[in-house]
Amino acid sequence: MPTTLVAMNDTSLRAVDALDAALWQATQEVRADVLLLGGGVDSALIAAMWRRQGHNFRAVTVGRSSDLTCVPAHMLLPYPCNSDLDWSAKVADALGLDWTPIALTQREALRYLDLLIAQQRSFDLGQLNNIALYVALDRAAEYDDRTTFATGDDGDGLFGGYLNAGEHADWGAWVQQRIPYLDPPAKGIGTALHWEPRFPYLHPAVLEVAQSVTRSDIRQSVPVSEQPLPPSFMDQFDIDAFGASERVWGKVVLRRVAERYLPHELAWRPKTDLQFGSGMCALEHSLAMLLGTGNRIAIEQTGIAFFNDAHRGMYTRFRGVGATIPPVREGERPCPNCGAGQPIGKHHCHTCGHWQPGG
Repeated sequence: MPTTLVAMNDTSLRAVDALDAALWQATQEVRADVLLLGGGVDSALIAAMWRRQGHNFRAVTVGRSSDLTCVPAHMLLPYPCNSDLDWSAKVADALGLDWTPIALTQREALRYLDLLIAQQRSFDLGQLNNIALYVALDRAAEYDDRTTFATGDDGDGLFGGYLNAGEHADWGAWVQQRIPYLDPPAKGIGTALHWEPRFPYLHPAVLEVAQSVTRSDIRQSVPVSEQPLPPSFMDQFDIDAFGASERVWGKVVLRRVAERYLPHELAWRPKTDLQFGSGMCALEHSLAMLLGTGNRIAIEQTGIAFFNDAHRGMYTRFRGVGATIPPVREGERPCPNCGAGQPIGKHHCHTCGHWQPGG
């Protein structure tokens, strides 16, 4: 068994045991024909438990091909983008998975992005995260008549994988507040493509444990001498972190469970959003290049605030595929940025990507 990076007290051990039991129950009761495997701890742990339980499934991973290159800032990092294929290959080899890797060319990636924009009626730059989901399900449908799929969605949200997790002193109360609004993007994408989505991390037993863990269970400092990689892809841009002797890691309770089923390296893979892990961040340059003087002026006249030129390029493709901003419906409020209907209680506008604090 791999060595645990940080020492566990009795309380932490109870949390690990409780999560282990909950995930074991969840993976026994929530199974699918296809697993969307990103090579991170969330999906890899599902795969490992299913394999121990004797469940047969196909794993699918999406990345980019060599013709689609990203900016040097992402490619020359100690931990570069487009790494999901490599990490998933390690998972597949360690577990003996039936695994299908898919590498997209630039033309293919942009074609799928247009399909996704039209399906979702969204020009949120975060849709780059979802290309891998859409492609995996579209291609998996070609293999056979499998109808159900699963992802590792919400492992990050429930167990502190995001950088802002440290802002919530009472982790259980925060999770309890957010549970009613959990709605993985893969759900809508998969349903529209005639797949039945299943999410082991949203099993009631797992949700119960997520509400019982503390911030110290999910976030802990780890010496750089024991774990040299940064805790996340984005942490590589934090200059101060490179001079630190230790770094704060998230999802520690989940990683400790993963150590029981996966090689040490896989249990402690740094957190990587899909747009970076799949390499679809490389499309930002292509999107920004869509802007000319004429359409830039027209875009600015919409009154919508955009994050950057890539976001403006997304809006250009949104209009190009004939998509329109959805109206406000019952139970929704207008997004203050684009005017689209936004479910009450949701902070993030699905249409434009605007984040609105408050209820």
